[in-house]
Amino acid sequence: MFYLNKLRNRTKDLIHKIINEDYLGGERVLKQFKIFNYCFNYTRLPKCQKIIDTFYKNPKVYLSVTAILYNEAPYIKEWIEYHRMLGVERFYIYDNGSDDNVKEILKPYIDKRIVCYHYLPGFEMQNKAYRDAICKYKNQTRWMAFIDLDEFIFPVENNSISEFLKNYEKHPAVVINWQVFDSNGFEVPPAANGGLITANYFRTYTDDNTPINRHVKSIVNPKKVRSINNPHFCYYKNFACAVDENFKKVEGPFTEVNTSNKIKIKHYHCKSREEYMVKVNKWCADVKRKRPFTEETLNILDSKFDYGMQKFLPELKRRLEIK
Repeated sequence: MFYLNKLRNRTKDLIHKIINEDYLGGERVLKQFKIFNYCFNYTRLPKCQKIIDTFYKNPKVYLSVTAILYNEAPYIKEWIEYHRMLGVERFYIYDNGSDDNVKEILKPYIDKRIVCYHYLPGFEMQNKAYRDAICKYKNQTRWMAFIDLDEFIFPVENNSISEFLKNYEKHPAVVINWQVFDSNGFEVPPAANGGLITANYFRTYTDDNTPINRHVKSIVNPKKVRSINNPHFCYYKNFACAVDENFKKVEGPFTEVNTSNKIKIKHYHCKSREEYMVKVNKWCADVKRKRPFTEETLNILDSKFDYGMQKFLPELKRRLEIK
């Protein structure tokens, strides 16, 4: 019995090393391995596989974005035109059951194949959508970013996201820190500047290194992705790691410190109080829960104003025909 227990423990350690070694949390598949009448539980990462039949055959581009949305009609055009302006050539959009007119707004982009539209209702679909995109479109794009509709990738030093990415092509992915903004004091959506998010919200944390700003999102080489089980990070083939803007390896959804001197994601998490109340009553896209309400999300206590986005606003307004 002693030797059998020893063999069992060694087998368990081996399974853990092979399969669980780099498990960092998020969605997972629980499996069981049986040997000598002993059962061993282990965790497997979900496969990148097709979950819906919709497929668009496209030529390869350098940079694309994959996103899942629900009722984002008021914001989608600004988000698309902003990222197109900075080098994004295609958008793989997964509609999580919207009942507004978002598809109508997207139609001109769909007709030009700038947007590849997929209808995907249901709960907990975000990671599944991302895996579907990797499975079907990994050969259509050199880089694929995974961001939400309230997130705007902001190159600090460069004039485009594509220009920034040229220096990271030997790595499987680049992770980018958040810069979270609050309501800017707006109770209802502002009318100024055509109501643009990027032109009305500038209040953020004084300390860029506040814990929430250590969160990251990923721009990946889709051919190198092994699995996605968390909206913030991926697992890569051959146990490779993503890097931050300083080429430091990053595992998981957070960096040790916020590093955003070259690039950041401006995260307009709440917008006005009215819009924030709508958001907290929505189901999250990755897990079946609703977001908690916090007053500090609306009004950051230790805050500053960051007007960096203004360098891109004249061209964005021109594209959107806003005076």
